[in-house]
Amino acid sequence: MRFPLMRALGLTLTFLGGTSAWAKDDLRPAHQRFTKPEQVREWQQFCRKTSDFDLKAGPDALNTYLVSLGKEGWELVLMDTQVGMVCFKRPAS
Repeated sequence: MRFPLMRALGLTLTFLGGTSAWAKDDLRPAHQRFTKPEQVREWQQFCRKTSDFDLKAGPDALNTYLVSLGKEGWELVLMDTQVGMVCFKRPAS
């Protein structure tokens, strides 16, 4: 009875030791590894509630607003109708 218990304990410790060593290595293929960029791009963001838009004015009014934001460099990054939020971003500089 003692031998199977010791064997199971030994296998468990071997497995745990092996997985902790494995977790330290980055075993992903080279094309999936990411290095820290030398310069981190900074972004400006802003969000608005969808209730801020006059949707009764029709899609042309909303499209005109979105086009004007695009001309200022803003990019639509999120439109969540469940939360009621629309978010934009653009490079800070």
